[in-house]
Amino acid sequence: MAQAPARIRKIDADSHFLPQSDFGDLSQVLKGFSQGQLEIIIRDALVFADPNARRGGFRATAAGQRLNAGGGGDGTAGAAVGGGAPRRASGPVGHGAALDRAKLLPETGFDTQVLIPDGIFANPFGAPGNREWEPGLRLALCVAYNNATSAAQKQCPDEFIGTAIVPFFDVEESCREATRAVKELGLKAITINGNWVGKNWDSIELFPFWKTVSDLGAVLYVHHNPFACTVNDHRPTTYTLGWERMRRLHISNYLGFAFEYMMGMASLTLGGILEEYPDLKFCFFEAGGSWLPWVMYTLDRTYNVERQCARCTTLPSELIRKSSLVAVEPDETPIVGAIHMIGSENFIIGSDYPHPPSTYPNTAAGLESMVGLSQQDKDNIMGLNVAKFLGV
Repeated sequence: MAQAPARIRKIDADSHFLPQSDFGDLSQVLKGFSQGQLEIIIRDALVFADPNARRGGFRATAAGQRLNAGGGGDGTAGAAVGGGAPRRASGPVGHGAALDRAKLLPETGFDTQVLIPDGIFANPFGAPGNREWEPGLRLALCVAYNNATSAAQKQCPDEFIGTAIVPFFDVEESCREATRAVKELGLKAITINGNWVGKNWDSIELFPFWKTVSDLGAVLYVHHNPFACTVNDHRPTTYTLGWERMRRLHISNYLGFAFEYMMGMASLTLGGILEEYPDLKFCFFEAGGSWLPWVMYTLDRTYNVERQCARCTTLPSELIRKSSLVAVEPDETPIVGAIHMIGSENFIIGSDYPHPPSTYPNTAAGLESMVGLSQQDKDNIMGLNVAKFLGV
């Protein structure tokens, strides 16, 4: 009798988490600040991290309370506004509550989700036109998220894999917090955005960070941030290649993310990062994956034609194959052609729960029913590839 194939662990590599802030003892991380300064930093960070911080104006009126009855999007009831009964719970299930999110997993078709920061936690990286952040505030938000996502991972170790964030603006702080997140909190991945404060990753000043992450053995989760949509304008919330020309049409994530990731792969390969730190691993999210064969070809062609400009001695496509995974969309049928060209070993999948592109509750079904892929291709994308990278 033929033995049934072993069931793989299906991993949703991109789901978003907005936990309650957990700052711990900030005095151990933020050196040189007085107790009064630390209290102000925490106060500001708590307000910035609260999606319901603006409770004045219309929302404070009787009509506003009736229309906006609901919680903080974390599965808990909101506090009463101006007295009266607490607001009803609303918002995405388990957005910031691990136990609630765990109950949701059977509906998604996945066994495990990787938790990527959401809200203010998703963007401590700076943006063109933004005001300067107060000293310590970026790091405080990173510490709070890392403490909380580590707690979620410990609470539900089979269901969740936490990721850390670092204040990418500051290299030294990023190295210290990455080390704390991996060694003390047990996190396996560090989330960064697609550039370094508007500069390419192969900037020499950033190499100490790559060395730190390489020594830690952590995976780098590259997740850029969309612009703030007000329909008539899209305000840059992070540095993005070509941001000046993306303020209409809502293309900042659908095209802008991919532009950044292509430039990122150029920096990793032609820029010499992977030659210097060959053990680094990168996962790229929310730009689809069908462009990967093309960028491999383009970077190889650049290398072969203009080799004098490259810092590497290996074909970029070979470096990418070893170091990079790219998340496909659940309904991305062009990925079939890409896989026929380069195989399925460099692709993973993410739901983007609970954001608009999410195909919840049938994220897994979209790929599992896709025509033109072998069962091995589907298994690779649904969990085997990312599990190998993360060592789970």
